[in-house]
Amino acid sequence: MGRITKGRRNHYKRLARRALFTFTVALLPVLALPPLPASGATPKTSSLKKRHHRKSKHQTGKKHSQRTAKAGVRHAHKTNPAKLVMPATETSPVLDVAQQYLGRPYRFGSTAGSYDCSGFVRRVFAELGVELPHSAREQFDLGDRIRRDDLAPGDLVFFRTYRKGASHVGIYIAEDKFIHAATRGGQVQVDSLDQTYYASRYLGARRVDPQS
Repeated sequence: MGRITKGRRNHYKRLARRALFTFTVALLPVLALPPLPASGATPKTSSLKKRHHRKSKHQTGKKHSQRTAKAGVRHAHKTNPAKLVMPATETSPVLDVAQQYLGRPYRFGSTAGSYDCSGFVRRVFAELGVELPHSAREQFDLGDRIRRDDLAPGDLVFFRTYRKGASHVGIYIAEDKFIHAATRGGQVQVDSLDQTYYASRYLGARRVDPQS
């Protein structure tokens, strides 16, 4: 094999430098890319995006609260005045006390100023000297069982609403009307046992005599 002359050697060096330069230029865009996240890792959100997300979430919650408040006002304006009037029928000591609470607001678990169903009944009987438990389920176990056809003013009427057994209670007036702290009305009001909602959930009645 013949010897490589000095001129040919310099030529090969120039070719090698040119190839290295071309390879480096081609590799630069790849080196400039951000590193890939590790397997299973969640890409980080920029602080700007996080602030925007928190702001949007706050605005959404605020709008929801405003809609809820407006809905409550509309509901209050739709209250039927007839639900705040006791029928002109035979009365009883229990009803004499109960009618004083017409229009009082409903509030679950409360027994002063606002009432839930059993709290309202408990309050009425307390004014007549009878201590009742603050529970529709427990009140259903008291007194004498009464058939619907034998209902009299002041009897307790019970309903199965959101769970098995008695979960709602009211006080019978007459003509299938009863007074109760109504979740659906948001107040102490008069409703009918013949209304579809109550008729389908009627459970039974008890008579607790405040004078016994």
